[in-house]
Amino acid sequence: MIKFTNYILVLMLLTSCRQEELPPTLIHFSFSGSAVDAQGNSGNLETHGAKNSTDRFGNLKSAYSFDGESASMNVTLGKMPSIDSPLTISWWFKSKGKPIFKDSMDAGNMIALVDTTKTIGLQFGYRAPGYKTKGLDVWNWGGGTILESQKPEINQWHHCVYVYNGNEHWFFLNGQLISRSKIKPQSGSPNLLMLGNYPGGTQFFKGSLDEIRIFDQALTNDQVQILFEHEKSKS
Repeated sequence: MIKFTNYILVLMLLTSCRQEELPPTLIHFSFSGSAVDAQGNSGNLETHGAKNSTDRFGNLKSAYSFDGESASMNVTLGKMPSIDSPLTISWWFKSKGKPIFKDSMDAGNMIALVDTTKTIGLQFGYRAPGYKTKGLDVWNWGGGTILESQKPEINQWHHCVYVYNGNEHWFFLNGQLISRSKIKPQSGSPNLLMLGNYPGGTQFFKGSLDEIRIFDQALTNDQVQILFEHEKSKS
């Protein structure tokens, strides 16, 4: 019995240490009943047609859904790290059906992190066959592909993490590193975060988003796994 108790104590200590390895989140929209930044480092998201929806645990009003036609959310950002400096963005998404595109160069933007003054930024989401990628992409504002990966199963929740460590881009899906590149990023400090579309665009995402996090540093492979395991079991 004593050995078993000691074993449990060791496990609890190890778990506690692992959780402490995650750095502070710069911006966090948990969508637990509101569109407030839990860290208080940005304003609250403005909602334009996006609706409260059920999250991956079945909790009501704990995610936001987008209709793929006009719905979006946005917030003006204060001081943010440059897009070409270490950065991590994580989110959960669930597509509603198979992505449908208006034409071969259409897209479904889940997230756009943009410097509207320099007209540069990062975009995350689905892209149509005309881009000749695998379909679930990260790209520079303007179309240049940074990372590409196969589209995962539809109508299911998936966890995505984008990491840039100053030298290499990584893309994780459900805790697994599935794509990497050394393509040179654009340079500029984002002043706008948009969900469901990109500024001035008509490339809307159809599905649900949840747990949007931005870190002003690059998470390691192990830290991404810790984040995934934490949010996978969080309810």
